[in-house]
Amino acid sequence: MKRLISNIYNRIALISPYVEVFLRQLYWRNSSRFKKIKPDKNIIPSNQNSKIDFNKIIDYLKESGLGQGSLLIVHSSYEALEGSGLYPEEIVEELLKLVGKNGTLAMPVIRKFKGEPKYNEILNTSVEDLECVYDVKKSRITTGLLPYYLMRHDDSVVSRFPLNPMVAVGPLAKEMMKHNLDGELPSAHGVNSSWKFCVDHNAIVIGLGVDLIHYLTIMHVAEEAYANWPVKNWYRKRKFTIIDGDYRTQKTVLEREPKWGMLHLAEKKFGNDLIKRRIFKNNIIENTQVGIVNSKELINFLNSKKDKAYPYYLTKIAK
Repeated sequence: MKRLISNIYNRIALISPYVEVFLRQLYWRNSSRFKKIKPDKNIIPSNQNSKIDFNKIIDYLKESGLGQGSLLIVHSSYEALEGSGLYPEEIVEELLKLVGKNGTLAMPVIRKFKGEPKYNEILNTSVEDLECVYDVKKSRITTGLLPYYLMRHDDSVVSRFPLNPMVAVGPLAKEMMKHNLDGELPSAHGVNSSWKFCVDHNAIVIGLGVDLIHYLTIMHVAEEAYANWPVKNWYRKRKFTIIDGDYRTQKTVLEREPKWGMLHLAEKKFGNDLIKRRIFKNNIIENTQVGIVNSKELINFLNSKKDKAYPYYLTKIAK
């Protein structure tokens, strides 16, 4: 049933970006009625009962230009990879072998903080007076088992920035995280962020068993790391106490207002545009959805569109 609804949503949303934005607003402004259904998210089938030769996925990544010395960002679902018969830590090791000793493997380790509103309550809940605690080593990870096991790697480095933090292993890992908190009001994807660092170092972003366009966090570098983003009131302020072993500090940071992504993002048109321009490569390998995006090509494409706030479609009031 969910897959049918998702397919219907996708077809209607692609009629026009304004139709998709209308559907988003209809859904999120009535989310309590639709809490069991999230039509804007593609449904990826579980491969628990399907055998997967993970070596063939690795071969496909190599054929796509990834290999020794690459900077690789991975978004993943272990549920979709269970058919490989590999444990999460074994998949992490295979990806580390792919990039080699001279390459760097990175993943998002997004956290859930005590006291934060539930996702379907974000639009109507203020966080102005909320101060959350981000414990780099202990705060709960919401991005799955592969990032969790990469973080447990002896050589892993984790960002101290509390929103959309990254974990990485490899020669670029320390420098990637070094300046994330610099500046008076830094943002998750701004000039000193690990995400901007990855764009500057030609990172390739892949999705394993997920709809990569839905999880393409690095796109926000185009919005936050440059001075000419045209949308007013883009951010809200968030307060954090950040703990990393003996390190402890309090920091106010900027976060994109949730309404922009929830109510104004034309995600389906965005994905289609990236496919047409061959920036996004999407295939089914061993019954597993594998998506690939070159980060620098993506950001250059978005920067060429920013005078129109693409891929967000805004009303006059929103502007």
